[in-house]
Amino acid sequence: MTEQSMAKSAADSAAPVADAAVNEANAQARKVLAGGAAVLRAYKLDHIADLAERKASSERQLRSVVVVGEVKRGKSSLINALVGHRDLSPTGVDVATTIPIAVCPSTDPPLDGTAELMFPDHSSRVPLGTLADWVTVDGKHVRDLHLESLPTRASIPIAHSELGDVTLIDTPGVGGLDPTMAALANSSAQQACVVVIVCDATTPLTAPEMDFIRSAGASVDGLIVVVTKTDKNIRSWKAIVEDNRRLLRTHLDREVTVLGVSSLRAVIAAEMPPGAERRHSEQASGITLLRSEIRRRLDLADQLPALDALRTSREGLARVKKQVDREYETVEGSGSTLPDLTRQLADLERLKEESREWEQYLARDLAQLRQKAMDDADHRLEEIRDRWTTRIHKNGMEVLRRSPQKFTADMQVELQQALMSTMSGFLEQLYHQIVRPRFDDPAIWDLICSQIVASLYGQKVEGPQVQSKRHGILDPTLLSMGVMGSSMIGGLIGLSSALGVGAVVGTVWVSVNLGFRAMRTGKTNLLNWLRETIGITKTATARLLEMAISQARPDIVVRYRDFLRVNIEALQKEITVAKEAANADAAKREKNLKRLTTNREVINKRISETDRMIELLRAQENKR
Repeated sequence: MTEQSMAKSAADSAAPVADAAVNEANAQARKVLAGGAAVLRAYKLDHIADLAERKASSERQLRSVVVVGEVKRGKSSLINALVGHRDLSPTGVDVATTIPIAVCPSTDPPLDGTAELMFPDHSSRVPLGTLADWVTVDGKHVRDLHLESLPTRASIPIAHSELGDVTLIDTPGVGGLDPTMAALANSSAQQACVVVIVCDATTPLTAPEMDFIRSAGASVDGLIVVVTKTDKNIRSWKAIVEDNRRLLRTHLDREVTVLGVSSLRAVIAAEMPPGAERRHSEQASGITLLRSEIRRRLDLADQLPALDALRTSREGLARVKKQVDREYETVEGSGSTLPDLTRQLADLERLKEESREWEQYLARDLAQLRQKAMDDADHRLEEIRDRWTTRIHKNGMEVLRRSPQKFTADMQVELQQALMSTMSGFLEQLYHQIVRPRFDDPAIWDLICSQIVASLYGQKVEGPQVQSKRHGILDPTLLSMGVMGSSMIGGLIGLSSALGVGAVVGTVWVSVNLGFRAMRTGKTNLLNWLRETIGITKTATARLLEMAISQARPDIVVRYRDFLRVNIEALQKEITVAKEAANADAAKREKNLKRLTTNREVINKRISETDRMIELLRAQENKR
């Protein structure tokens, strides 16, 4: 038995066990969450129960595989092999893609055989056979000097994939390993992602590849290194795999999965009729083992929402426990806590009165946060302008003109990251400076933040068209932004971007139009285009902040009023209990204590179950 088949056999025997453990853990987590929700709702903490259920929903998951690697390593061929289709992402000895291409499972009407091109100001569906003309270095349209626009992202919808509901992102084949691609694989409680680093069987990992793996490994657990072209290096690929494992163990001080794959043999096998021969061929190619490893990583990551939900439920149960403990102490002490409760009620009544004045100053405080966020955006965008200006001067126009599409797409990514960092910083300050001092309730903040994010969905913010200052540039800085929610468009960037604490906003798409046209008309025009584009981005960032503030202010006011009302009612109830306890006879006091003891036992049981479930999921996560 060969080493590859032995590894496959071991994986096949381990996979059902791992899948069964994951399924069992998910079932247990749902049961524990249901028990916790029943307690939370009984004590009128429905908003926390709702939040935990929403966090646990698998619909929030985006299962993605980001494939990265240096030029001519076989990334696109591996993508095609993983999904089981020969001619999806463009491949060839001299083919180098210029933009990210997402292969997205789709349940829409028949879309197989088409591709979606995302231009800066529109989208267009084209026959799949023409995709290479738009997304490769030597593509017919890419080389056409008369075209006014080129796509900066592409998506291929497919009805069937051997990986199921997994989006695969084929990163550009020009420019080498881009460190920003590691940022696409931000594992959070809302998304599952695996990063596949592609090298080949001709040589061990290079220094740039090692640096990239080190950078990605700092924030991503789901790393897999794939050695491709094993069919062309039959004698040496196993030694290369072992060398790579040793290098990673030595330089990263961690075990990283390294697998050998022949993409060519895999796609040939995929075209065979179903049966034993096909299964054997796929296993021999190494693709079966890779798919199994990807699914295992994604299945484990699928538990992250449940883990996040359990922690939210745990916080709510702790609040219930505290409330019941106070009531127990009140009854046991025959109402001795009445003076303290009365003081607390007076404090809340005072806050209720002061809240009317606070609402008057809220607009001022939000304006100050907005200005801080804009100062942050100005700083980030000026850094981008300085960096790209230096790049233009350093590389010269001849170098940049060789790949204008890549230049534009890279600029788009940096502007997107700057905008998202600014918005994330704004929400963080909103939480710490305005929301938390008034109601330190993570569940309420999550609801406020979610409403702010929801207000951005479907919005389109467009900067005005800037008149060109030099002849030959047609609207070079049209900038449009939108928050897009469909699975296909979400797959174009790869992953949803997190805003604030636990809120997810889909993908904010920042696109730059006609940068490559400015590039063709000279350095002066290109620098003008860069400066004006930065200005438009500042304007659009300001508009998004205004939209966020317009949603935040009334939502904060309403929820703070509700927060005070609910807490005042709860204290009034405790005061009533304290007064009754002061006048109750021994028999009635004993009956109440028995009831509260039973409630405490139920609550403590739910807390213990939740703690054990959290530990179980954390242990499984650590095995990734």
